[in-house]
Amino acid sequence: MIWSGQFVSAIDSCHRLIDERPDNPQGFFLLGMAYYSINNQYRNDCYADSVAYFLDTAIELAEGKVDQEKNQAKWYFVLGSAYGCRALYRSIHGGWWGAFRDGHHSCSNLERAFKIDDQYTDALSGIGAYHYWKSAKSGILKKLPFIGDSRKRGIAEIIRAVEAEGIMSISAQKSLLPIYFNEKRYADMMNLADSLAAANSLDLSGRLHLTRAFIELERWDLADRTLKEVQSAWESSLYYDACGAAEALYLKGRILSGRGDKSEANQYLGQLFSMDSTCATNAYFRQTLLDARALYKKLQD
Repeated sequence: MIWSGQFVSAIDSCHRLIDERPDNPQGFFLLGMAYYSINNQYRNDCYADSVAYFLDTAIELAEGKVDQEKNQAKWYFVLGSAYGCRALYRSIHGGWWGAFRDGHHSCSNLERAFKIDDQYTDALSGIGAYHYWKSAKSGILKKLPFIGDSRKRGIAEIIRAVEAEGIMSISAQKSLLPIYFNEKRYADMMNLADSLAAANSLDLSGRLHLTRAFIELERWDLADRTLKEVQSAWESSLYYDACGAAEALYLKGRILSGRGDKSEANQYLGQLFSMDSTCATNAYFRQTLLDARALYKKLQD
């Protein structure tokens, strides 16, 4: 239900699982992941504390299970998955060192799960994501000892997880979207985004990546059309957050700038800047604000 965007039902199911098995980390992990998915899709930071609480609890419980049952792959898998989700959460909230540590813990536990039972092919998705992003983000982590380039290895591991068609195959496919974008493999990213949209029209992560890809390719009409789809979905959702949705103002500014309409682009950026005092606590808005300031400076040159 999480992957299909049915968050209300997913959250209810997770709470029932927690009520029935309060010592089982799975319910806490899935609930943390559900709230993270809401945050990420709708740029809504209202559930940030819930994400942190449920993932922290899942990690604590899973570590206890691992200590008690050292040869059970499922507990290493849950522990690694919870660390992986918390790494994503921390990266959004500016904690790159914490995100890197969590990513490392995620990878080591997922590798242990796969070593114990190679039927856990879903573990390869998290392993691959860590291998890719630790290389791609090595500039941020420049104080660390030299990190080799393991991007190709990471992509291959994620694709292997996708091809295995496990229970988290959709998650593995979604993790390829930002990777393909970062690699400028726009055609691959577009094909994947269309495939994900066909399976789940409620998923917005693919539409956002499509918008950005069309902008990079200077396909302004397609970028504008796709952005309007995202805005419409945001505004009609019960998870709508005006602060997070300010990302659309920035993207519209980029589209207008690309079309040569600097005056109107500045108007959209001005709307975004006016929200600073009321939206400063939203981590997605803070990143958008940095991007918008860079664009504004470029427009003044």
